[in-house]
Amino acid sequence: MTEMTKEFVVARLANMRGEILSKIQPQEQRDETETPPEQPYVFLRQRVEKPGEVILSVGEFIECLQDVADAVSL
Repeated sequence: MTEMTKEFVVARLANMRGEILSKIQPQEQRDETETPPEQPYVFLRQRVEKPGEVILSVGEFIECLQDVADAVSL
């Protein structure tokens, strides 16, 4: 590689870096100015609560099966 080629490659990489940074920086600025949602974790909270409800209903189902087993054994 000649010195001229090396300088050309370095200049091109510097230009590419500038282009990439110009695309990234406006996005970061936009994110800082956006207001966060009022209740950001409502959906996650609902997803966490539902398995708990299922676990509680399993106990009721087992009790029902025991009642059926007792009725059949009579």
